[in-house]
Amino acid sequence: MTKPEVFIIESLKFSEETDYREGEMIYRSLRMSLKEPIYRYVRTLTEFEHFVEEFGESNYRYLHISCHGSKGGLSMTLDHITTHDVGEIVGPALDGKRLFLSTCLASTPAMAEAVFKNGGCTSLAGPKNKINFDDSVILWTSFYHLMFKANQKAMKRDQLRGTLSKCASTVGEKINFYRPGKDRTALHALLPEPIQKTTVARTREASTGGRQARNG
Repeated sequence: MTKPEVFIIESLKFSEETDYREGEMIYRSLRMSLKEPIYRYVRTLTEFEHFVEEFGESNYRYLHISCHGSKGGLSMTLDHITTHDVGEIVGPALDGKRLFLSTCLASTPAMAEAVFKNGGCTSLAGPKNKINFDDSVILWTSFYHLMFKANQKAMKRDQLRGTLSKCASTVGEKINFYRPGKDRTALHALLPEPIQKTTVARTREASTGGRQARNG
């Protein structure tokens, strides 16, 4: 049985290490919620591999990686890790677990499939675009707080997607959410999802030519 706790791995540029430790802020927030998060700071690929292994041994259910990223992979302080290599490193440690990427641009279909095809990861989520540190801190601390406030023991998919949508909307960001299909390909949803118009709303819009009706 896995533990409903968050294991955080963070890496930044040397110039950012004093003031921009988003992962450490998430750790402190989770501690305030009486959770038992684990926080590890890394600078190299070797350290990253070591702490991913520790995550696997911890039996924690949620892996949160906070670092710089691109469509080609993740960046540690001193090393770059390609999308392919990220999948090979973290995939085997994620059986029945969820991965949250607090990075710019790295939450791509290729990243999701690299992770899913190397293990039994349940889902992957992360920002679609570049995101500022302050927005990222607000998004993720709010997300974990609301999820664990609702249920200390589990993150159900529908609730997870709804909460991610709410938190992303708060800071004006988009989240890529992926889950594995039957053949471990990545099934994608962009959050928050567009609001579906009701039949009444569509009828009213048609009757006014798409313009907002004026009262009085």
